[in-house]
Amino acid sequence: MGHEERTVKDGEDVEISLDLLLPRDAASVPATRRLLDAALTALGVDDQIRGDIEVMLTEACTNVIRHAERGVGYTVRATIQDRRCLIKVIDSGRGFDAANVPDPGPSEERGRGLLIMKALADDVRFRSLPDAGALVALEKRLRYGEDSLGVLLTADSTAPFMAEADPAMDEFATRLFEMARAGRTAELVDYVEAGVPPNLSDDGGDTLLMLAAYHGHADTVRALAARGADPERPNDEGRRPLSGAVLKREPDVVRALLDAGADPRAGSPSAVDTARMFGSTEFLAWFDEAAPPPA
Repeated sequence: MGHEERTVKDGEDVEISLDLLLPRDAASVPATRRLLDAALTALGVDDQIRGDIEVMLTEACTNVIRHAERGVGYTVRATIQDRRCLIKVIDSGRGFDAANVPDPGPSEERGRGLLIMKALADDVRFRSLPDAGALVALEKRLRYGEDSLGVLLTADSTAPFMAEADPAMDEFATRLFEMARAGRTAELVDYVEAGVPPNLSDDGGDTLLMLAAYHGHADTVRALAARGADPERPNDEGRRPLSGAVLKREPDVVRALLDAGADPRAGSPSAVDTARMFGSTEFLAWFDEAAPPPA
């Protein structure tokens, strides 16, 4: 197992590289996941982004464990550069043609990992050569928490924005987003009723409702929706609150969003697509109930 860390000089982007040579063994997956997550955590990457990367990496490595030739090792190369994370998983098996893998049905396993990777990554690339192995490259944009190491190290790239911002308003907005993550419904409702925009969003486009939904707070979701928060509003990655709640497997939040009028077929991937990826039959049954009447 190798580990390379690149020194950052003045004027250069932040860059951390991990180069791991791994045995084709199921135990290698959580070990790889922990190593990358430790680097992301140290930089202060947003919890939601770290969660997406964890699932992406798990699916890519698990695909190798399941399908590469028995006894053959594989390589994971992860690079964190400025505000993006690039992961390459390389095996030396026979490879496969991702374009010819059909979308899985609700009860099928084959092909589900590919759909999950495509749903969570900002960019996915597959390269395969007969008898020469396969490469899966996954890219994800990063968001850093306030006052995190990542923000400090990438200060040059964010300076124009930060120079124009009102520090007091930034601090107030940050408190509101934390209330949404923690499910502090009564406090949030007081602020919204006092004039805070119900669709206030952070620098990644996540609204108060999105953050509450992603962190499993159904009561907060209901309260915000009742006060004008849009249950259909996507973030900058195109993800909607309902698909996020399905991804996190939060049934109370899913029900709250459906009651608020969220469309399970809207967006890409939609909540229906996400439920199919994970074989969430209960959610799919609910979505059938919420189907619009035939024209």
